[in-house]
Order: sequence, then C-alpha cells, then structure tokens
Amino acid sequence: MAGRYGMSFAKKHIDQGDYEEAISAATEEIEGGNEAAEPLFDRATAYELCERYADAVTDFERAIEKNRAEKELDPFVLDDAYFSAALGAAREEAKTNLKQALARLDRYRELWPEGSHVVESRDWQKRLRGELPSLLDKTKDVDAV
Repeated sequence: MAGRYGMSFAKKHIDQGDYEEAISAATEEIEGGNEAAEPLFDRATAYELCERYADAVTDFERAIEKNRAEKELDPFVLDDAYFSAALGAAREEAKTNLKQALARLDRYRELWPEGSHVVESRDWQKRLRGELPSLLDKTKDVDAV
C-alpha cells in the first residue's frame, strides 16, 4: 500500500511528523502480509522518532535479516538507522542495567560485523562503563572557570 507513487503510507506519515500514525500504517502493512524489509524499516524509524528504541531495534534487526535476502534497502542507511536505535536503547538501558546495555552494543557488532559503527560501538561501551568521557563532559564545568 503506498501513499504517493513509490512511497509507503508509513513513510508519508513519518515525513509529516505523524509517528504514531506511521507505526499504525506500517503495522497494518506487516499484518496484511507484506513480508518485505521496508515496512519494518518504516515502523522502526517511527519507533525511534518516538524514542521507543527497544521496539525500533527489534524491527531494524528483522529488516536487516530480510534485506540480506532481498536487498531492498540501502545497507548504509539501514546500518546508520540500526546503530542509532541500538545506541539510544543502550543509553536508556544503562541507567538501570549496564550489562544489558553493553550486550545491546555487542549485538550490533554480531549482526553487522562489517558495519560502519563497529569502533564507535566499542567507544560507547567504554563511555557507558565510565572508562571514556563523553564529549559533553568537557562542557560540564565551563561556567566554573
């Protein structure tokens, strides 16, 4: 089902900032039997924009698996989107469960070992463990000088 020629209803809603509507439209596509990677990608994107990172990661992972077979989506776009959601989920999880947060970033490397964020995922694990300062840490005491 498409909103405009070549554009899914979910993508149209994302472009309009209607993320909950995008989730509904993509879910309808998936439940209606569309087994392609695109509706999973669209729903994951909308989940991420709603800051529902764990849900986004689940759909991105399913989209990655489907895309390996069908090559429907640009792998670079999928890699970036997946890492962004995985990092968002890991940062949230680190507040209550550091082990789970670190495992989330391990999972990125397991699923996408050739991904463009492999080194960055390791750096973020160090940041979450407190071994590497965040770039934001350098601005914390600026007014104290």
